[in-house]
Amino acid sequence: MQEDQLTPTNPDFFDDLKDWSERKLQLLENYVAAASKIMGIIGQVYYIDGFAGEGIYDDGSKGSPVRIAELAQQYKREAKPYSLTCINIEENKKRFTNLQSATAQFGNLVLNLQGTFTSNISRILREIGNQPTICFLDPFGLKGIDWVGVEKIINRSTYASTDLWIRFDAQTALRLRGFFDSQVPNAEQYLETLASVFGIADKDYLNKRLAGRTVEERFQNALSLYKELLVDEFRKLRRTGFADIYPIRTLEGKVKYYLVFATAHPKGITLASEVVYRVEEDYQRQLQEFKESQPYQLSLFSIDPTQEEIDRHKAERLKEDIWEAGKGQILTRIQIYTAVLTNWFGKITSKHLSDALKKLQQEGRILKIDGPLSQDTTRFTFQKSD
Repeated sequence: MQEDQLTPTNPDFFDDLKDWSERKLQLLENYVAAASKIMGIIGQVYYIDGFAGEGIYDDGSKGSPVRIAELAQQYKREAKPYSLTCINIEENKKRFTNLQSATAQFGNLVLNLQGTFTSNISRILREIGNQPTICFLDPFGLKGIDWVGVEKIINRSTYASTDLWIRFDAQTALRLRGFFDSQVPNAEQYLETLASVFGIADKDYLNKRLAGRTVEERFQNALSLYKELLVDEFRKLRRTGFADIYPIRTLEGKVKYYLVFATAHPKGITLASEVVYRVEEDYQRQLQEFKESQPYQLSLFSIDPTQEEIDRHKAERLKEDIWEAGKGQILTRIQIYTAVLTNWFGKITSKHLSDALKKLQQEGRILKIDGPLSQDTTRFTFQKSD
C-alpha cells in the first residue's frame, strides 16, 4: 500500500464544499459560538485549527479558518465581554500562502503557523497559555493527529479548559492495522503511524484492542479505544473526562468519517450533544427531502409521526435510562444529563431531559427537587426502587 492510499485523494479544500463538509463546519461554528460565551467568563478564548487548509474552498465557500475568524471579528465589533483569537496551522506551502491571503482581513485576531500541528505544538502552547481553548483537528486520513500533540494540549494546565473536536477516520485506522500481518516493505512504518495516533507503544496490545470478528466490530473497537484514551487523559489531569462520537454522513446515508468530541467539563459534553442534535435535525430534513426527490418513493402514502409524538416517545424511553442511572441516589441535573449521554449523545436536548424528569416526578420515582427543574445544579432525590 502506498502513502497516498492512506489519505483521501480528494481532500475537502481541493473540491467544492460538499453537503457533509457543510454539516461539519456548521456544527463547529455553532459549538464555538455557544462555548466561547461560556468559556469567555474570564475574557479570552482561543480557537485552534490544526489542519486549516486554504480557508476558502475552490467554489468560493468559506472554510473553518474564515468562518471562525468572522465570529471573532463579530465579537470585537459588538464589544462582547469576551474575545476570540484564532490560531491556524497548515503544512502545505501553497495552501498556507492562500490561507494567509484569506485571513489577512482579520488582523491580529488570527495567527497562522506553517508546518504540522505536532511540530507547532510548543508555539501553540506558548500562545494560549492557560486560556480556555477549543481545538479542531481535521486531518485527511489519520496522519498528523499524533497523540503526543493531543496529550500536550489536554495536559497544559489543571486550570485550563480544553475542548477537542477531532475528525477520526476509522477506515484508515483499520487499513493500517492490516499491516500487522503483512510482509510488505514499510509495514513497520505504517504501524508506527497507527501507534502514534493512539499513543500506544505496545503494538501487540494495540492489535488486540482493534481486533474484531466483523468489519463493523473493528470499526467500533477503533472508535471506542480512541474515545477511551481521550477520557482517561482528561481524568488524569482534571478527575473528570467525557467524550462521544458523531458520524458525518452523505445524503445517501454513507458515513464519511467520525467527529470525536472530548472535554473535562460536564457542561462541554452536554453543550456538544445539543449542538449535534440541531445539526442532525437539519440533516434528517435534508435526507427526507432527498428521498422524496427520488423516483418511486411512497412517501405520499405513508403517515409520518408528528414531532410531538416523536418527542413524547423519546421522553418515555429517556426517563427509563435516567431511572437506571439515578435510583437510590441524589444527583444534580448536570450529573443526570452526562450519565445518560452514552446512549443519547446528539439525540436529545435540554427540553427532552426536562420532560423525562417531570414524568419521573409525576410517577413518584423522583421524591424531591431542590431548585428550578432546568438548572444544572438542581438536586434530584430518587426513590430507591419501583
